[in-house]
Amino acid sequence: MVLFLVFGLLQIGSAEPRNPVPEELQYLEEPDRGEWQMPERVIETLRLRESDVVADIGAGTGYFSRRFARQVAHVYAEDVDPEALSFLRREALANVTVVPGKPENPMLPPNSCNVVFICDVLHIVKKRSVFLNNVVPALKRGGKVVIIDFYRRELPVGPPLWASLSEQEVKEDFLKAAFRLDKQLTFLPYQYFLIFTK
Repeated sequence: MVLFLVFGLLQIGSAEPRNPVPEELQYLEEPDRGEWQMPERVIETLRLRESDVVADIGAGTGYFSRRFARQVAHVYAEDVDPEALSFLRREALANVTVVPGKPENPMLPPNSCNVVFICDVLHIVKKRSVFLNNVVPALKRGGKVVIIDFYRRELPVGPPLWASLSEQEVKEDFLKAAFRLDKQLTFLPYQYFLIFTK
């Protein structure tokens, strides 16, 4: 009984996936990702509270969702990819709700989130203004939107240059949507890290 409980706690607290990752999603769990993505430092920087609710948009394999789940009250792990959604459901994390989103609408419950976290995703959103307008209703009062995406330059990881999205474009999009840039962090080697408030 004690061993079972300890094993269960280890599973809840693990940053590693519980299930085998499908081949087409394995790039999200590359062994060296932690070196440049620095997930623990990213999450520490957000200064989350135990009572917070976080939406992880484009959650993929749950790389960040698993880590958020150890620190906050609830996580919405959103994705549009059926394979990712299926994998996230199999992971069955205790305080994570899997949300099937749409390309321009993450389908989050209204007034539900303290933080909407969008990592390595915004560059693939075609109608960003529509997408941002659909994010706004999910934010609680004082809520934040966190954007981490690849710099628009030649990099050893990330999308090809033609598919990347510049930091300036992101700032302009959020300014048009009446957000304010709260913080701009530069410790990630290949990605900009922006925190916006409404």
